[in-house]
Amino acid sequence: MTALRKIRIEEETLVAVRAPVAKLYVVAKAPAEAAAPAPEAAGGLIKNVALFLAAPFIGLAYIVALPLVGLGFLAVLAVRAATKYAAVKAAGRALKAVGMTVAAPFVGLAFVVFFPFVGLALLLGVAGKAAVATRI
Repeated sequence: MTALRKIRIEEETLVAVRAPVAKLYVVAKAPAEAAAPAPEAAGGLIKNVALFLAAPFIGLAYIVALPLVGLGFLAVLAVRAATKYAAVKAAGRALKAVGMTVAAPFVGLAFVVFFPFVGLALLLGVAGKAAVATRI
């Protein structure tokens, strides 16, 4: 259905129905309610002051990161252009295999070091859910 046809159908139904329209009224708040400060006004003020003080550092981070982002973008464009050649694709596959072979011992070490902590956190999570379920 086109937009023009939809508008015409809506106009026809509005004209044909002639239903009474409800009146809307605006109710003003009492002066006592309007004068009371919002409870989160102080928190909003603190947040705004913190953002005002942090703004120069955020801007500095953007200025420092801009050249790195630009160089990364140029590198991505260069890699995309280079992958059109079969020799570059073969070299990429070989480098990927070498990189994964070199990284495998470090990934295994990370698993051995961090899995006891991950397992303990999961065990505590299951225990917490069981404790909450028994109280209900």
